[in-house]
Amino acid sequence: MTTFPNLAQVGALIGDPVRAAMLGVLMDGSERPAGELASMSGIAPQTASTHLARLLDGGLLAVSRHGRFRCYRLRDAEVAHAIETLSVAADFTPRRTRAIDPALKRARRCYDHVAGELGVAICDALVADKRVVAGGDGYVLSVAGNAWLASVRLAPPADSRRPIVRACQDWTERRAHLAGWLGAAILNKLETDGVLGRCASSRVLSVSPVGAAILRQDFGVAWPPV
Repeated sequence: MTTFPNLAQVGALIGDPVRAAMLGVLMDGSERPAGELASMSGIAPQTASTHLARLLDGGLLAVSRHGRFRCYRLRDAEVAHAIETLSVAADFTPRRTRAIDPALKRARRCYDHVAGELGVAICDALVADKRVVAGGDGYVLSVAGNAWLASVRLAPPADSRRPIVRACQDWTERRAHLAGWLGAAILNKLETDGVLGRCASSRVLSVSPVGAAILRQDFGVAWPPV
């Protein structure tokens, strides 16, 4: 009788370096064809197909067809959250000796929300001005937070199975950034407003020339950090 989830099966899937690299590529929330994933992971296309099939069978990926291409993506936000959490647990290298791309550390996508220094700064700012309240059950939107959302024409879905706001432990900063519906809504708004731009080949997010002023106005975040 099964009394506990099969962690060994998931661990075996993620534990392979090639499959871990593919999952890392898809942590930007994109969907990509097998050939592109093979190139970005440094392996042959035939090898990529075998690994992708295992990740699909294991429930970590989803696939959709675009013309003649099958494009792969992370199954959902829960898988992305688990990968980010495992990234924190797996990185035992002392902070002072870790070689991390500075651009990746400053601002990046964590599936569909903002991570890195910028993601943590936005989270800190919303908690400091009590738009988001941290409690024993995690983060919740306050009355002030709901009023702010209404002022920027955003409204939490009434029937979403996804948490409205969720703390996600940041891989590089070892502190929380915002995930859940709110985290995704903030990233979408920042991209729509031209504050943030994506890098096609990595998770890195860039702040536009006018973006710093908007970050200060909307979130009280000074960017770049002093």
